[in-house]
Amino acid sequence: MSSTATRDQIRRDCEFRLRLVDGGYTAREVIPPGDELYDPQVRWAEEDGSVVISDIGGQAEPGWDPEAGHGAIYRLRPDDSLATIVPKGMDGAAAPLRPMLAPRNFGAYGGHIFFVAQQHPGKGGAHKNHCVYRVGPGESKPVVFGRYPSSGTIGDGIAGAGMPGAFGREGSPDDGYFYCQSLMNCTIYRLDTSGGIEPYLVMGPPLLDRPCMPLFVEYAPDYGPFAPWAGELVVTSRTTSYLDSAPARTDVHLFWLDRNGPRVEPLPESLPRIGPIAPAEFGPFGGQMFTVDEGSTNMLHTDIDKSNAAALPYDGRILRVAPDGSVHTFADRIQGGSTTIVFSGSRMVIGSVRKSYSSGEYHEPDGSIYEITPA
Repeated sequence: MSSTATRDQIRRDCEFRLRLVDGGYTAREVIPPGDELYDPQVRWAEEDGSVVISDIGGQAEPGWDPEAGHGAIYRLRPDDSLATIVPKGMDGAAAPLRPMLAPRNFGAYGGHIFFVAQQHPGKGGAHKNHCVYRVGPGESKPVVFGRYPSSGTIGDGIAGAGMPGAFGREGSPDDGYFYCQSLMNCTIYRLDTSGGIEPYLVMGPPLLDRPCMPLFVEYAPDYGPFAPWAGELVVTSRTTSYLDSAPARTDVHLFWLDRNGPRVEPLPESLPRIGPIAPAEFGPFGGQMFTVDEGSTNMLHTDIDKSNAAALPYDGRILRVAPDGSVHTFADRIQGGSTTIVFSGSRMVIGSVRKSYSSGEYHEPDGSIYEITPA
């Protein structure tokens, strides 16, 4: 927890300004910045309405220890309280990135939590080979399940700045595999149920004319503009590498992942980022897709601004993708960085990371959780 003076400054810098553009909805701040959360990412909803949240930051002891692990996994209950799944400090692991729940077809580990994380803390750990960790049901200690090997020549082949992708669907060519990525060497990896992990595809020469960071690997939904690729794997990428200078915006490009190559093929530039589809309970726009525009806050490169002198701009947005493919601003005046969305019944739960705990070396609890519901 921050001191009162620091907390007050964080809350001024991270004031809740979210504006709903469409009528019929209300928004509120569920967990404010300044106390508990550093870099929260909302992940999935559970049957009782709880939402699982990971946090890249936070250590077992207050303050910043450059030798200690950081991060946590929580359960946000329907009454807005947080229950701990994995406590702060991660038992030595660092920066759990977007945990996922393994499906039943992933061998003996269906129902286990998997995530990509640094083996070492802070910015230095972000620039070293990452691992895939596992947490079993009822457990609180992450264990290493697979270790990224180096791959190719981009970023000296180092598997830094890792990201999770997708578990293979039952009955698909990917059944029994877990895709995960490295932004630093632009490699997509494939991990099997024994913990073996191998480079699968490099998003760069000779396959592409320049390095492209593979941010996400996910299945295209049978929805609107994505229907022609429904059930196919799509790579959301930036046409830069992690070690390039950061441009002002986090514009992305989509590729179809052809597993027969393996190779990638660019998809139409008109396609938006894939996002969650709202359930019917979500009022007037139930059944429609929502995604995120991070605005001018770019946290996807090693040279991101670490001065931490000013509040982030309020130019991030939540976008609504209609079935005809048209994109509309649903909410704006959001501070970007890494904004995540999960639906739980009638609720849209939003995680706001803001400044980067690991690569950005900002170690204050500036993260928060919002909620949007039908009016």
